[in-house]
Amino acid sequence: MGWNLITVMCIIGILMFAIQLIFCVAAKRITIKFIPVYIILFAAILAAALYLGVFGSGSFNASQILAWLLAMVTGAAIVGDVLAWVVYVDVIKRRAKENK
Repeated sequence: MGWNLITVMCIIGILMFAIQLIFCVAAKRITIKFIPVYIILFAAILAAALYLGVFGSGSFNASQILAWLLAMVTGAAIVGDVLAWVVYVDVIKRRAKENK
């Protein structure tokens, strides 16, 4: 059974969901909770820079292919991250308010 791109993207999204949810629950300061978001933003900026050919005179097609792969991985990470924030805000915060 081979690994296709959709399987890898789902695994990345699930891992990002778990990492972000752990950061949201465990961290007290908001800046710590946003560390995975900062990493995703950096990857998105890097993908855009690669696509535009900012990093040298290498093969433009190779840079575009790498940029598209990085953009797909970043997109999967964004989905997992957003879902983690939704779960954190809706479920965990709501339960904390009900228990008070």
